[in-house]
Amino acid sequence: MLLQDAKERAEQTYQHLIDYVEARWNMIALEVSDRTANIATTVVMSLCLAILAIFFLFFISVSLALWVGELLVSYPLGFLIVSALYGIVGGVLYANRKKLLFMPIMNHFLKLLYRNQDDKLV
Repeated sequence: MLLQDAKERAEQTYQHLIDYVEARWNMIALEVSDRTANIATTVVMSLCLAILAIFFLFFISVSLALWVGELLVSYPLGFLIVSALYGIVGGVLYANRKKLLFMPIMNHFLKLLYRNQDDKLV
């Protein structure tokens, strides 16, 4: 009788352990899929915004180059001045790429990856 009770309790404990492991596995799978979906959404939205920003920057640049060229009575000189401005900005960005570009992007993705379950997107 005592051996039978111990056997039943062991079977129940084993079944509870199996249920717990299965539930924990499902919870981890849901967390991984949630975080993956958040990162994928962020990447897609960032690409869309980058494309829009590139178009905006292109048209503003052409307009600025034409305006400067009209002021200087030389369109090629206007485009040269605008391209020189982009060269200077590009040089500054390249010199400070870790501080200005790499670290903020990496910090954003780390926040997305390691946020708590109760936290909303930062």
